[in-house]
Amino acid sequence: MPAYFNQKTKKWDANFSYRDFENNSRKKMKRGFKTEEEALTWEKDFKEFCKKDMSKSFGEFYKNYESDIRPRVRPSTWRTKEYIVKYKILPYFKDMPMNSIKPLDILKWQNRLLLIQNKDGNGLSGTYLKTIQAQLSAIFNHATRFYDLSSNPVKTAGPIGVVRKNEMNFWTKEEYLRFIECMKDSDKYYYALELLYWCGLRVGEVLALPESDFDFTNHTLSITKSFQIIDGEEVVTKPKTITGVRTVTVPTSLCEQLKDYVKRVDRRERIFPYARQRLYKELKKGIKLTGVKNICLHDLRHSHVSLLIHMGFSAVAIGKRVGHKSEHVTYYYAHMFPGVQEEMADRLDDERR
Repeated sequence: MPAYFNQKTKKWDANFSYRDFENNSRKKMKRGFKTEEEALTWEKDFKEFCKKDMSKSFGEFYKNYESDIRPRVRPSTWRTKEYIVKYKILPYFKDMPMNSIKPLDILKWQNRLLLIQNKDGNGLSGTYLKTIQAQLSAIFNHATRFYDLSSNPVKTAGPIGVVRKNEMNFWTKEEYLRFIECMKDSDKYYYALELLYWCGLRVGEVLALPESDFDFTNHTLSITKSFQIIDGEEVVTKPKTITGVRTVTVPTSLCEQLKDYVKRVDRRERIFPYARQRLYKELKKGIKLTGVKNICLHDLRHSHVSLLIHMGFSAVAIGKRVGHKSEHVTYYYAHMFPGVQEEMADRLDDERR
């Protein structure tokens, strides 16, 4: 356990080797300790932190999980994970030893989640419940894969939450057209909303767009980045998923209008130079003025998928356009595909005769 006195700073440095969660040998250094004892104590605590000891508490192991996973995901993704863990998972499991958490403990935690209600008296949505449990399961999966925990108790406990079709909000084309009519006086919001509805982009993808991402000759958009505000700082990241990097064909009429709009803005910057919250406020203002159903910005993406389904496009074609795998489209939007069960029954009836 070496510690070295730094003649230049007149302080002690800890400098040692350790093995990370993938069993790779790593070097670690921390400078500026007042005494040799402080340096050695820090080294001992750090190595204890890295140990594959599953008798440590869930709260302590979560620090390992954060250290291992946070550098590998987008800042916005980590912020979502962090929020869920802080408010929905740690309050229940924080002090429990990892190797003592059993499926029955997971079941009791699920039951507690089912009792949570918002100010309107409604429980957590099935979609959100699934998201919370998926995060807890991800932590236990990490423990079983890299820290020698024997099994994941979440898998044994079983699922919680069902995605119901009425949980997915979207506008019909008629509702959207009624809404967008009142937005025409404000180009910088109007065209962002048009891209959300007619191209099915994610909000961050729209807000990240510079002029260089447009090909006005071929009427296409290159989606290669996403705009976020994280802890008060503007951040441009890669799209949410690998399939999110894509080229989207824009309706010709909209593309021509966008070409004129881009000429009028600062083309060195993002062509929609504001944050999600500003666009959200404009959406809500338009909803109030027109009296259409209340939805959020991301629901315009659902509205686009709904429109394509009713136009007769396949899940594969839709998935490629919106940056989803086709099985994701089939799973989440299956109830929107018209007449699938009826068609199956008719064809099976023909086979049976």
